[in-house]
Amino acid sequence: MVYKIGSLIFFMAGSLITIQEASGLSGKSIQTIRRAIKSNKVAYKKKKTPQGFNYMLNRESVIQLYKLRIPKQDRKQAGLKKGKKDLVQEFATVDDMKKVQGEISNLLSEHEKAKQSFMRFMKTFQDRFVVMENQLKLLEEPNKKKWYQFWK
Repeated sequence: MVYKIGSLIFFMAGSLITIQEASGLSGKSIQTIRRAIKSNKVAYKKKKTPQGFNYMLNRESVIQLYKLRIPKQDRKQAGLKKGKKDLVQEFATVDDMKKVQGEISNLLSEHEKAKQSFMRFMKTFQDRFVVMENQLKLLEEPNKKKWYQFWK
């Protein structure tokens, strides 16, 4: 069951499933499920991963969209017992936000240090490159004529 309060959406605990699970539950292809997500026919959340994100679908909205009949034993296994109203709450307290803010400021300071170190490295590399160019110019013979100056 989905509860909507203002712009916040609450799902019952254990009611989020992956696209693959929704495909197996409904008997539809994964691409069909993705099209339903794109057209907002299914309630979903994005779960962030290192590669991007995964869609987590509301099981009840998949059942409702494809008019599926789920046996009672499957509902019990999914944690959807009648009368049970566990809500997933994702609220952050002020202390949590302060911790996150501290971690972000630490990361930013580390990033600044790494940036300064990199800039020092690049400056050293650039200086050494200029020195090598100058040494190469000095090694060239000063009186040697170019190949196209044979008439002089």
